[in-house]
Amino acid sequence: MNAAKAFGQYTALIQASSGLFANDPGLLARFRAKALGSLPGEIEKYKADKSVPAECRLDTLYAPDYGINLQHLQMTADVAAAFHCGVPNLNCYLMVVVGDVVHFTSSAEKLPEGLEIYSLRNIPKRYMADAEAISERSDSLNSLLLTDGIYIRVNESCRIDKPVQIVNLFQSDTPMLTPRRVIIDAGAASALRVLLCDHSQSPATPHLSSEVINVRVAKDAKVEIYDIEESMPSTHRHWQLNASQDDNSELVVNTTYLHGGVTANEYNIDVDGDGCFTSLSGLAVLTGEQIVSNKAVLRHKGCHCSSRQLFKNAVFDKAHGSFGGRVVVEQSAMHTDAAQTNRNILASADARMDASPQLEIYCDEVKASHGATTGQLDEQALFYMQSRGIPRDEARRMLTQAFMADVIDNISYEVLRQRLHVLVEKRLNGDSASCSTCATACHSNTAGA
Repeated sequence: MNAAKAFGQYTALIQASSGLFANDPGLLARFRAKALGSLPGEIEKYKADKSVPAECRLDTLYAPDYGINLQHLQMTADVAAAFHCGVPNLNCYLMVVVGDVVHFTSSAEKLPEGLEIYSLRNIPKRYMADAEAISERSDSLNSLLLTDGIYIRVNESCRIDKPVQIVNLFQSDTPMLTPRRVIIDAGAASALRVLLCDHSQSPATPHLSSEVINVRVAKDAKVEIYDIEESMPSTHRHWQLNASQDDNSELVVNTTYLHGGVTANEYNIDVDGDGCFTSLSGLAVLTGEQIVSNKAVLRHKGCHCSSRQLFKNAVFDKAHGSFGGRVVVEQSAMHTDAAQTNRNILASADARMDASPQLEIYCDEVKASHGATTGQLDEQALFYMQSRGIPRDEARRMLTQAFMADVIDNISYEVLRQRLHVLVEKRLNGDSASCSTCATACHSNTAGA
């Protein structure tokens, strides 16, 4: 199916179902109206995008005729009682998104002063303009199909110690496309951590998750975003992060792919202010015929800013990884210090990896570097470990885990960092995806759903 047909089927569905949206909140209605006008232009962009594997192109991902919960049907189970976080010492504000329906747990209803969290269907009118402005660069198809989402606001000078945790769950007997949206508005001199976890509880059902994360980091603020995908081979994902940074702000983004099907991650970060720091990192362990694409565009516009990118992939069997990174240093971005690194291991003859790091520099007084390497595990190191009595498979696992370690060690959140080391070890040991092994250890009882 070509791009026009792939996206046209959803445009036609929305237009034919306009009566379902008569009572939608104003913010969602504005998202949908704008998307209807801009989607034709985006279709041309998707047709021209040859930088990702064919399976990760959006016209391919959206080609199947998925069902969509346009009526915003509610889950009837007691979500607050059904899901529990099992990470040791993780004290968080937990929300669960079942399909595309947001459920607030008791912890998310008892927020400290300065932290506000709303469903997009219930966002106060005084915040609608801010939410719309932060969402300016969102994927149009996501905006077109969106029926709900989450708005997180941190007031000026508020530093939130406990993380906000959002658990996305897919559960359906029929193929579904679930659009999701998280909008983060961090006020001046504030601090916030957000942990996103994707899981599938319907392993045999095809599913496409369309997730957009929009972030505004105000002056002197710090935002950390950690994303963990541990779903099923039948679950595909299009994940897009759009962020902007003001003066002296800090943004940390880390994504971890442990289990799934086809995943296309996009990162678009505008460093607008002076004196900013940006950290963007990710790791993926790919087996079978899994496919993951990470495509990052980081634009430096302010002076005296620094950024660090580090992506690592361990690719096994017939899996396929892809990294496309572009750092743009505008003419105004004097004294920028930017580094972009991609490292990959191919653990089988049929494994594939594409890497395309790029720099675009329009300013003389900068320090910038980029590089990508793809190879195999060190045979001398393997021989040495075997000579010390370590079986070859165990030695390969240990070396691969060590290869991934520095991506995990970039995480300042100690509880999550420790847990991810365990999760990666389990993954390399061949453990299958399940809620009992994920970073949240969510357990569900959905019999009443």
